[in-house]
Amino acid sequence: MAAWLPILKAALPYLGNIVAAALPVFTARQADASAELVSQQIAELQEAVTCNAETVKGLAAQVEQTLTALDAGEADLARRFASLQEALTRCESTASLAQTQRTRMEGVAAALQNRADELERRLTGARRREVAIAAAALLALLVACLALLR
Repeated sequence: MAAWLPILKAALPYLGNIVAAALPVFTARQADASAELVSQQIAELQEAVTCNAETVKGLAAQVEQTLTALDAGEADLARRFASLQEALTRCESTASLAQTQRTRMEGVAAALQNRADELERRLTGARRREVAIAAAALLALLVACLALLR
């Protein structure tokens, strides 16, 4: 419906001329049709037909311009749609790559967390051994001191 709106707007100025020329508003008929009256009526009919032809040509030219503009608009929209499709494909590809990177990063983070936990356990075990060795050394020193005092 929206495509016909420009055509209708273009035709409205000529519609009055077409209707006026098509209506039988010719000279009044008299009872005796003379040759002069008939030739006058023929001339009026020829003038009306000529006017109608010119009006129809102008209307056809405007319809052709409108259709050309619609075709150009359609081609432009098709080109824009293809461009949007390409952009959407690129975005989907980028999103897929980002998801892959995220999965990899989560794996790396989990591995680093496991390594940190393991190092923490080792460090805690080493400290306990150091404390035990220091306690044993202190006990040995205490025993040695007591042995010297006797």
